Amino acid sequence: MIAFGRRVYGLGVIGLGLVELAYGAFASVWLPVPAHIPAYHIPAYGSAGVLILAGLAINVSRAAATAALTLAAFFAAWMLVLLLPLTLATPAAWGGWQAIAESTIMALGGVLAYTQSPGVSPTRAAAIARIVRLVFGLCLLVFGGSHFVYAKFTASLVPAWLPPSQLSWTYATGVAQIAAGLAMLSAVQARLAAILLTVMYLAFGALVHIPSILADPSSHANWAENGINLILVGAAWGLADSLSTERTRR
Repeated sequence: MIAFGRRVYGLGVIGLGLVELAYGAFASVWLPVPAHIPAYHIPAYGSAGVLILAGLAINVSRAAATAALTLAAFFAAWMLVLLLPLTLATPAAWGGWQAIAESTIMALGGVLAYTQSPGVSPTRAAAIARIVRLVFGLCLLVFGGSHFVYAKFTASLVPAWLPPSQLSWTYATGVAQIAAGLAMLSAVQARLAAILLTVMYLAFGALVHIPSILADPSSHANWAENGINLILVGAAWGLADSLSTERTRR
């Protein structure tokens, strides 16, 4: 089986790495690393190098498993070292939990890519994928909740020409992610939810993120958002792939 999710995930990782390389800086929409720290550009370029090399290697059979675990550890480490302490310092701020959920899914994409890499035993892959499905579901609940907590801001991202209204789509996509999260946690129609989630994230890219680049091609944040969204597409697609494999084994 061709692991399309793993390949799309790798493409998104490469994209994010190229953005960091081009700007010589961390994408603040992903990691709020203070620009005033000593030798700021060195870890920024190092991060870009890890993302690009691992993103390329994830599509090479012999290196795929190692590259996937490297990316999982890389995203998880940044989340634990930087995002988690900031969020725990202000636990009432929903945005911090949103950032943790996003970085967690970026890391889970690497774990899923590992389970679909050549040489990984089906038994191990299935056991890991079951845990990933549950954690993924929790993150989706946070994603969905953000559409209600930050409804006004989220609505501003929706194209104004989409009927019936920007706010309607904000709530609808929030409910959709919460429903997908519940499907993952309950294992009821989980694969269908993962497929629909993938389609929705692709729609986000086409309707929100790509137009943002066309509107302001010099924006670091806009380019980074596109890379992150593609990583999320790959993670959701990888989840659908893993659930398909799990169902086949039954």
